[in-house]
Amino acid sequence: MPTSDIILIIVSGLGVIHGLFLSIFLWVYTKGSALSNKLLSLLLLVLSFRIGKSVFLEFADNIDIKLIFTGLGTIMAIGPLFYFFTKSCVNKSWKLTYSNWLHLLPSFLGVCFGLWLEESDLEVIPKWIFGTLFLTYYTHFIVYLIASFRYTLKRIALLSEDVFKLLRLLFYALLAIWAVYVLNLFDEIVPYIFGPVLYSIVAYVVSFQVIRKGYMEKINQAKYKTTPASDEQLDTIFRKVSEIILDKGEFKNPDISLNTLSKTLNVSAQMLSMTINQKSKKNFNSYINTYRIQEASRLLQDETNGHLTIAAIAFEIGFNSISSFNTAFKKQIGQTPQAYRKQFMK
Repeated sequence: MPTSDIILIIVSGLGVIHGLFLSIFLWVYTKGSALSNKLLSLLLLVLSFRIGKSVFLEFADNIDIKLIFTGLGTIMAIGPLFYFFTKSCVNKSWKLTYSNWLHLLPSFLGVCFGLWLEESDLEVIPKWIFGTLFLTYYTHFIVYLIASFRYTLKRIALLSEDVFKLLRLLFYALLAIWAVYVLNLFDEIVPYIFGPVLYSIVAYVVSFQVIRKGYMEKINQAKYKTTPASDEQLDTIFRKVSEIILDKGEFKNPDISLNTLSKTLNVSAQMLSMTINQKSKKNFNSYINTYRIQEASRLLQDETNGHLTIAAIAFEIGFNSISSFNTAFKKQIGQTPQAYRKQFMK
């Protein structure tokens, strides 16, 4: 066997072994959220099995067809497990129910199909069926992956910065692995062994970041643990915020910030952030931009403002740059300011 193959086996094999040991460690880890730890443990276990299958497929001869398709069936467990893990991080009171396990039914059926399949079936079953299966496996994976991250983004105000960074890190890691295996389906654009090698790199990089930052320990920590406040206090603060930001038009102030507003209200920045997050379900920047974009929409709809450039409107409502205005406007309205304006110009 060539030296290069031996090196690839060692690198990819170590990644699989590392994933397995990390899975065992998380299963018995007592800090942070027990449910989140076990869900991530199961996710790593499935990934290690899936990647381990790829290593055998690349370097071993006469691999049993059952092992190949059983490994493929486990792909449909990756997405749901990441989804479960995401929900457990976002909502501390979330619990697994019997209905949740239905998300894993496609994976169970995929594994059963792999165990049923025989070598002789490859000559009988039409090729398009296998093509459809591959498409289903990888589409299922990416749909859950994107849905999980969208779920995170919609509830970002409820997350601590560290937990959000952990979920984002895992999302990009899984996305990279998905991309490599999908590209491999198209005429071997990417060598098949690159999947296990990438997994090894991802496993070590993610592990290093998680341990260095202590992410797992912080999952069960409340975002505002040191800032107790009654609902009445929060309502009072938020009412004052609305008076300043909306009634007095301070959202147009380009220098408005969490710190300056907290000093004006004589409350801590942490208390103010918590109030805005809980009452508006948005972080401070999103809260301010909501009113800015509403004002921008009004100005763009008015034909008498036709002489104003997009840049002039952006600076008028408090943005410091055209790019940030365009990004915020498109995120909230669904189209660029220029395209939006054209709808109202005769």
